[in-house]
Amino acid sequence: MDILKKLSAALLSAVLLLSLSACGRSVPASHTVRREESGLAVSADTDNKALYSSKSKNKLRRIAKSDMIELYFDSETCTVSVFDTASGELWSSLPEKAGSEKTSAVALTVLIKGNRYTLSSQSDSVGFSSALYEERENGVTVNYGFKRTLEDGTKINLFLPVSYTLTDGALAVEADCSKLYGENHDGDAVVTDIDILPFFGSDTKGEEGDYILLPDGCGATVDLSENPEKFESISLPVYQQGVLLGAFGMKKGDSAFAVLIDEGEELSCIRALKALSSGGFNRVYGSFAVTPAEDAEDRAYVCNEGYTGKLRLIYRFLSYDSANYTGMAGAVRELLIRNGYLLTVKDGEKGDYPFNLSVVFQNYVTDAKGKVRSQTLTTYSQAQEILDSLKAKGIGNVNLRMRGVLTPSAVTEAEYSAEPGKRSELDALLAYGGNGVSFYTDAALTSAYKAEDTSFAALKPDGEPVTDGDRAYISVDRIDESTNSLLSLMRESGVQGVCINDAGAFLYGDCTDGAFRLKTDTADIISGQTGAVSASGRLMLDTGNMYAVKYADVIVNVPASASVDGRELCTAVPFVQAILHGIADYSCEPVNGSKNSEKAFLKCIEYGAVPYYEWYAADLSSQEKIDKFSYLNSITEAQSRYERAAEAFGDLRYARITDHYRVKKNVYYTCYDNSTGIYVNYGSKPVSVNGVTVEAMSFLRVN
Repeated sequence: MDILKKLSAALLSAVLLLSLSACGRSVPASHTVRREESGLAVSADTDNKALYSSKSKNKLRRIAKSDMIELYFDSETCTVSVFDTASGELWSSLPEKAGSEKTSAVALTVLIKGNRYTLSSQSDSVGFSSALYEERENGVTVNYGFKRTLEDGTKINLFLPVSYTLTDGALAVEADCSKLYGENHDGDAVVTDIDILPFFGSDTKGEEGDYILLPDGCGATVDLSENPEKFESISLPVYQQGVLLGAFGMKKGDSAFAVLIDEGEELSCIRALKALSSGGFNRVYGSFAVTPAEDAEDRAYVCNEGYTGKLRLIYRFLSYDSANYTGMAGAVRELLIRNGYLLTVKDGEKGDYPFNLSVVFQNYVTDAKGKVRSQTLTTYSQAQEILDSLKAKGIGNVNLRMRGVLTPSAVTEAEYSAEPGKRSELDALLAYGGNGVSFYTDAALTSAYKAEDTSFAALKPDGEPVTDGDRAYISVDRIDESTNSLLSLMRESGVQGVCINDAGAFLYGDCTDGAFRLKTDTADIISGQTGAVSASGRLMLDTGNMYAVKYADVIVNVPASASVDGRELCTAVPFVQAILHGIADYSCEPVNGSKNSEKAFLKCIEYGAVPYYEWYAADLSSQEKIDKFSYLNSITEAQSRYERAAEAFGDLRYARITDHYRVKKNVYYTCYDNSTGIYVNYGSKPVSVNGVTVEAMSFLRVN
């Protein structure tokens, strides 16, 4: 832990003041600025040539080549384009034609005198002839000098270098925030957000089959073939609200690009916009909140410390059969493995097809007075009976998540409950570990159920606790303490595995005075601590944010839907599953917790997920309703589904998903790299496809 603490201290000391006027003086962790009505900004008139790209590479200068892509530079716009030699597609930083939107290769959002202004690299830098460039081996660096004079005469002068480099057949785009600076400006100017290549690949219309790919839940596509009258833009903050990774992409004809945010993804928000019948562009990009800020009715609370690391995005280009969302997933997966975010499975780790199970020992409820009360639903001896029943039904490889065994107090005060059993019963239950059962004690690493107690809480810039539902998140400086407490409990109990139920689902920053942490720092600390927990046993994660999955053996509650489900032109796809399959055993939500358990099971089959159940021993059924979480009411169907899944996926557990698509209404196909495919039919009638018949509400494996 000493090493981790030293690393944390080093990270903290590296965080410098981004508020340009505050350099060299001591300031609190955050300050407030009065909100004012924004005046009209005064900007130089610009030549239209600075606002759009040429679609002919003959008018551009080639400056680098790597594998099947070439990098071109336009000295008039100070932007780059990438030519995919396989498909013949030229991907440009700016649209071919300027529209009503102010285009940019890079954009800064600046907070000054209580107002926010957006500065464009094209109209506020290139238009002033204040963008300088230097060609390098395999790329170019552009130093954008942003200039703006406000209506009241206030001048803003900011400078940010951005490098564009071809490396290993990919385009790496990097902005170094430590080199963001200002000079000869009036007043306090804080850069809160940076947009990188917000118009890359943009166009005013798309053809049939063109789409944007987003990491929304399991993944989602936005159809580009139509220009509707209205379409609400999509904003997806990475590592929040079911966004598990910083990656996105776009497909256009026989070509596509996939992007992995390699550095700074914790600060990013992925944005997608549609071209409408009235104008606009189809585009997708990453925006980075480099200085945390919270808006109130008449005040803006801004942290005086901002991110001084690098923002780095890697663009991979795909063509023909690979130009789809599974191809994009494969490209992102390769980058994640190469950069150490994911570990490939070792042969020695392979075993029988697993059964993922959550057993609720105690249910905790917070009453109106804020007191936590518990109800015993399963004892240790009853849990052993459940395992006996599974073993008798031929289910031996069980990953058992033990929920409600730890009291849900502040994490650093967690302890094993006296109930639901005696120590001897727990020891007898754990003896099943030699019979193919892996135990995971459910535990919180970063949160607790004491939202009203701010003495331990992480704080937002406005001083309010960081919360997510009923949970309040602890100050980042206490995560080490929380982990030590958890490791001590593991040794005390004899349980060799932990299911972390919070660190894989929600990432936060901490503006507590004297303990300032950005989300990037929090992610680094959590990643290190999940590694420490894994080193002491086995690790299960709930949900699975990408910064935490490296050491996970099992991931549960991986989203099988997207928040944009049901929106016009939006479709959920297994983008995340195509990245994870073969890396770790993952499950979607508990099958028996769904409104339609058979459809939930078929979704597991379509998405390559291990079926997951949540049970307890008590039976709370009534005359009106059967208790679907009582194991006695669903263990027989669980056995049947496990046998069907194990037969279909026994040799696919470590295969890669190489293709997935909708065959026809209610019928989907998933293909694996060993030339095996799975058809799933959600319809009420049998369907014939490619010479085979898929029965209603069923699936069929074909080779």
